[in-house]
Amino acid sequence: MEKVINARIQVKPEAIDQFISFAQVIVEKSNQEDGCRIYKLYQEVGTPGSFIFYEVYDNQEAIDYHNGTSHFKTFIGQITPILSESPQIVVF
Repeated sequence: MEKVINARIQVKPEAIDQFISFAQVIVEKSNQEDGCRIYKLYQEVGTPGSFIFYEVYDNQEAIDYHNGTSHFKTFIGQITPILSESPQIVVF
């Protein structure tokens, strides 16, 4: 069953460019994963530090695979110190 993830990320103002640099890598690599249909990043208009990841996967197994990849783990380690609040993640 298809799974969709919306993840809202709030980045410290001084780290926006750094976040975008990190995000470019995960977007590129995630879109190459089997089971990943869409992996996109959007920046909220009017709120430069607010980003939304929109992800579509074939099923829960594809999400589990993604969450176990080295590029996902590296990305989480890179962005954790530059977030201004905890991510808000919705899966449906």
